[in-house]
Amino acid sequence: MRALLLMSYCMLSSIDDLLPFYTHLHHGRTPDEAQLDEARLRYRSLGKPDPLGVVTVRQARALERRLERIFHERFPVYIAFRHTAPFIEETVRQMKADGVSHLFTLPLSPLASKSGTGSYQRDVLETRDALQAGFAITDIDRWHLHPGFTAAVSTRVKEAMQWISRPNRERTMVIFTTHSKPGKPEPHRDYIRAFSELAHAVASQAQCSSWKIGYRSGGPAPQRWLGPDVKELLREAAQEGWPAVVVCDLLTIAENIEVLYDCRIDIQQHAEQLGLEFVCADFLNDTDDAITALEQIVCSAVHSSEL
Repeated sequence: MRALLLMSYCMLSSIDDLLPFYTHLHHGRTPDEAQLDEARLRYRSLGKPDPLGVVTVRQARALERRLERIFHERFPVYIAFRHTAPFIEETVRQMKADGVSHLFTLPLSPLASKSGTGSYQRDVLETRDALQAGFAITDIDRWHLHPGFTAAVSTRVKEAMQWISRPNRERTMVIFTTHSKPGKPEPHRDYIRAFSELAHAVASQAQCSSWKIGYRSGGPAPQRWLGPDVKELLREAAQEGWPAVVVCDLLTIAENIEVLYDCRIDIQQHAEQLGLEFVCADFLNDTDDAITALEQIVCSAVHSSEL
């Protein structure tokens, strides 16, 4: 039996899950009450359940229905998370018990990196070997330039630009962003290259006349982080006389608390303080064009494995 595994960061079912989540995130160290209070405040500011987990579940169910219809066989889609249940180990155990013979792994991030998507896929391989599960594994990676995916993202950029007021629409700076990484650029060159390639592809399809790339979520000095920071680019845009900006995060498929806080609270507030009209491009989540793109990416990998 063939199967697909979607992997992401976490799935919080309740606000009470914050304590075990942050404890796991900090390698077993329990967060202090001040850290938990700040986390609760951020999550409650959404006014809804954490979207990352529930959207990932919906993506899995939608893909499962489509794959079973395409291949005329049972094609289960499993999910696993880095910092919450179901963890990779328990999911691999379940797949072994279910009789999976060939697994296709798909981290839900288009920007491949050794510390991100690569670590998920290494964990699956090592867990399979440790449990002597025996099934074959095909890792699906470097799919950031798949035409269906870039078309879906470019549609979100065009919709965001259209929302800008008419007087400012032709003078809008588009800023593509992703999560920064610590240290010098050299160890992250594959990540940086994929980010740049995806930004170029989306900007071309969305017909962006003026755009830049920048990073968000970098930590405090003296630790060095990939740059420039998005806030630096906002200040430059204001100084150069741009009246409006559109920010599009290229790392995120399913919206989550971090990107929502960064882009729709922190970065938006900074833009408004600079007098900039601001719009954040929408996220793909489990929309039809997003699921269609993921379906095509998976099907391509499945067909290639049959050759």
